[in-house]
Amino acid sequence: MTVLANILIALGLGVFGYLLGSIPSGVIIGRVFFHKDPRDFGSHNSGGTNSGRVFGRKIGILVIAFDVLKTLIAFWGAWAILSFSGIKDGVSLWDGGNFYYWLAPLGTAVGHCWSPWLKFKGGKAVACFMAIIGGTSWLGAIVCLSVFLPFFLSKRIMSRASLWSGAILVVFEWAMVLITWLSGWNGALLMWTFGFAPTPLFGWEAATVATLVYGILVYRHRQNIARLRQGLEEPLKW
Repeated sequence: MTVLANILIALGLGVFGYLLGSIPSGVIIGRVFFHKDPRDFGSHNSGGTNSGRVFGRKIGILVIAFDVLKTLIAFWGAWAILSFSGIKDGVSLWDGGNFYYWLAPLGTAVGHCWSPWLKFKGGKAVACFMAIIGGTSWLGAIVCLSVFLPFFLSKRIMSRASLWSGAILVVFEWAMVLITWLSGWNGALLMWTFGFAPTPLFGWEAATVATLVYGILVYRHRQNIARLRQGLEEPLKW
């Protein structure tokens, strides 16, 4: 019964994150306020970068903000559900439930990229990836900005900045896991809850999910990678 309960909880949180991520904010905003679909223009993508190209800077930032928010709601919502609903008292959760918190934002990234409302198409998971790292950990937020902005501002090529900074951030995640393991430092202190109980823990779970989502990000950027190799990728113009 405990094994079945663990499986159902894991699936439930994954689906919870997937449904959140599948909400196509760029398409909704475009159709409601501009009577246009961002997928009909530019890179034919529904994410914030292309929405900004089509509808302007403010809308692009708004769509990115919504995509970040979806991921944050998934992670912190999963944490709140397991922490305050009494589930932990009735079920012996594997890994103390910590791994399950991260399943929800993983589901968000999958839903964002392959939304059932868009015939299983969508964005490229950049905002989701950054939110998984910076929206869960205060140190992760600092490193996200410190790494992404220099790459972006140097040439203003979003795909280049996302791919290179993402690779560095994955290394950062695993480096922090190694440091906490070797030092015995409380990984909960890295989270936005600053260690106050109950709190999610920063550990291998965070790094594993960040790595998986970065893999999705790279896959979704495969056409951009081809253009970067050919020197044909253009700077972002909003």
